[in-house]
Amino acid sequence: MHRRMTLLLGLAALALAAGNAMVGTWQLISDSPGGEQYTWTLVVKEENGKLSGTLTGGPGQYSLLDPKMEGDTFTCKVTIDEQTYAIQAKISDGKFDGTWKGPTSQGTIKGTKQS
Repeated sequence: MHRRMTLLLGLAALALAAGNAMVGTWQLISDSPGGEQYTWTLVVKEENGKLSGTLTGGPGQYSLLDPKMEGDTFTCKVTIDEQTYAIQAKISDGKFDGTWKGPTSQGTIKGTKQS
């Protein structure tokens, strides 16, 4: 019985650690089709199993819409100047490697976890 309980607690801890891979502060750089680069700070929080957060950069601070972590893929949307942009990224070993897509343009977004 003790072994089973220890195994279950260990598996639960692993599941929580895997589910929290996005939680923290990320420093990101996005590239646009025109060659411009923008620096962003992404802060992701988790409360009661649900992700939330903000994306902050030169134009301002924006709330994440529908942030999700499924496997090693993070997705969310952000509305900037009344236009909604979708972000999708692979998360591995504290690295963020993804793309963004808006109504009229798209590009890459990459970075690293700071905390």
